[in-house]
Amino acid sequence: MPKEPAVMELRPLGRTGRATSILSLSTRRLAGAGQKEAVRVVQEAIDHGVNLIELGWEFGEGRTERWLGLALKDGYRERVTLVWQCGAHVRDYKMAMKQVDESLGRLKTDILDVWSFNEVIYDNDPDWMYDHGGLDAAQEAREQGKTRWIAFGGHKSPHIHVKLLQRGFAWDAMMMPLNPFDATFRSFEKQVLPEAVRRGIAVIATKPIAGGAIANSRVVKPEEALRYCFSLPVSSVLCGMESLAILKKNLKLASDFKPFHAGEMDALRQKARGVAGDGRFERYKTTQEFDGQPGRVAHGYLK
Repeated sequence: MPKEPAVMELRPLGRTGRATSILSLSTRRLAGAGQKEAVRVVQEAIDHGVNLIELGWEFGEGRTERWLGLALKDGYRERVTLVWQCGAHVRDYKMAMKQVDESLGRLKTDILDVWSFNEVIYDNDPDWMYDHGGLDAAQEAREQGKTRWIAFGGHKSPHIHVKLLQRGFAWDAMMMPLNPFDATFRSFEKQVLPEAVRRGIAVIATKPIAGGAIANSRVVKPEEALRYCFSLPVSSVLCGMESLAILKKNLKLASDFKPFHAGEMDALRQKARGVAGDGRFERYKTTQEFDGQPGRVAHGYLK
């Protein structure tokens, strides 16, 4: 029998009518954990209240989705919202539709709750999405019952998110990096988050510890950064948790969460400001170190 989930705050997933746990699980890093550990992490997360999981066609060259399919047996699938990252980096119709069918097969499920365009980080990505048929594919998949909602995400620049919003499509969800350093450097929190909230778009926070850099910054503690993200008007905070030890630590932080008040939030922003301005702790915004190889190939940076 499934265990009783831990007490964890639930928030609306935008206007979808679904509630989501404030802590959510990214399976990207599980590719290196091995099948047994990956299945344990996923099931333990769900048993303790996590009900949103990010997955991707290209995570671990497909093995992560296959392991997730094993983990979601015996009633686990019905307890979670799956956010699927479409890895068609040319943003084309044919590859997008091929990938969604392959992912459904690997997962042994009939539907991926959220179709999200992965790594929307190049200035021409919004144009490609419209011109190459990727957005048409997502809408067709929704009509066919293969997905319920459509989203996008990226870590590079707020202006790309704004550009997609201005094109007028009714996005259901967005993913963006949020943490105390972001608040004063090319800030998604200032430039994108308020508009998403105004439109009723669910926001899933990513990079809460700046891709691991916060742990090395000696300016902000990782637990402060995670609490900071929980305190923002987001639906959930996505964390890579490739081991039971990391999962248990983050579950405790989420279950014990009490929001920072406005003064505490400002104090953290000011604390980070001195080292945030040159982007040294948000290198996913300033370099290609965090950019996936398939996207770099699609955009001509690699052959």
